[in-house]
Amino acid sequence: GYDDGAGVSAMFRAPGDVAVDAAGNIIVADTGNHCIRKVTPQGLVTTLAGTAGQHGYDDGAGVSAMFRAPGDVAVDAAGNIIVADTGNHCIRKVTPQGLVTTLAGTAGQHGYDDGAG
Repeated sequence: GYDDGAGVSAMFRAPGDVAVDAAGNIIVADTGNHCIRKVTPQGLVTTLAGTAGQHGYDDGAGVSAMFRAPGDVAVDAAGNIIVADTGNHCIRKVTPQGLVTTLAGTAGQHGYDDGAG
């Protein structure tokens, strides 16, 4: 299921990895819903990036961006969320302002090759 909200009223679908940011928020790779979510220390769940229930590939702002089965997340010192967008075979970044960009890899192309971006 999918639902933003407080505590147990929120719903996830096959959540994957989690990370904690400097403010104590839990960042969740909601793998089955194809989005990145945040759980505040008070238990409020919101969607930061991705279109819930719809998979695809698109950089952009917040919920207009698209992921395909994001599996892992990490938070860097600047507060950026780094996402292993597993289904798209690339590494993405979500800025504190909610802008999603691709750091490395090409959506839909898997394999092995060193290089820039």
